[in-house]
Amino acid sequence: MDNVYNINNQVAKIAKEHKIITDYVVKFKESLKNRDKKFFKGLATFFDFLEKDLKQHFRFEETIIFPAAISGDTQYDNVLLVLSLAKEHGMFETQLQALQSEIKQIQVSREKLSTDLIDRIKEFLDALKTHAKREITDLFPMVDANPASKDLLQVYATEMTRI
Repeated sequence: MDNVYNINNQVAKIAKEHKIITDYVVKFKESLKNRDKKFFKGLATFFDFLEKDLKQHFRFEETIIFPAAISGDTQYDNVLLVLSLAKEHGMFETQLQALQSEIKQIQVSREKLSTDLIDRIKEFLDALKTHAKREITDLFPMVDANPASKDLLQVYATEMTRI
């Protein structure tokens, strides 16, 4: 767990974190396009891995990136952006749990995935991708432009390795 919070290269770490999200979106969309039956039989496992990676990703942002952004620059717009992104994390976790529950129920009953469920999964993944893009285009440049925020990233990352 220590290397999760080791930020030797902050930009590379942030880019890697968001590539994980893109990889999940691409995998789902390609599997849907190709009607990959094997993928959809293992959809519950796909979502279990997504949940694990998202929780780690959200924790990284909520314990390091968001506090550094707010502490380094307390302007109203910046605080509002961070609070909005944090709120979205909670909404994504709730939506993910609901989707996982429905997918597991379908597995147990051996029903086919409905078009409605597939559409809701696509909407969830699209919203997640939009969220990640917003962090990359709005939040991270704000943090990068503020020397105090950049310094705090390293401090918070170091503190997390001690916990």
